[in-house]
Amino acid sequence: MILDRGFILVEPQPDFIKWVEKHVKDTPVGFEDSEPSIYLISDDFLDDELVIKQNYMEIFLYELESTGIDEEYWPEINLDNFNCYFKTTVGVSVVDLKQK
Repeated sequence: MILDRGFILVEPQPDFIKWVEKHVKDTPVGFEDSEPSIYLISDDFLDDELVIKQNYMEIFLYELESTGIDEEYWPEINLDNFNCYFKTTVGVSVVDLKQK
């Protein structure tokens, strides 16, 4: 089944992993262990850069919350930091292989 949605694939980059490792001493996380996240969005867009600008804050907050690190240690939440910490890919093809 083809879903009528687009997506943003978010891949943690070395700077994000280093930040996590700095604040989570007892849980070693390596770049090779990091996994990307996929965020579904509407598929009616033409400009990937605009899609990222419109959604980065919500994604950044989710990614930071998922680390379990206290907010007082979070980096400034802005587009430059987001782009430094994550690689993003925007796409429009989402297929659910388990639905018929």
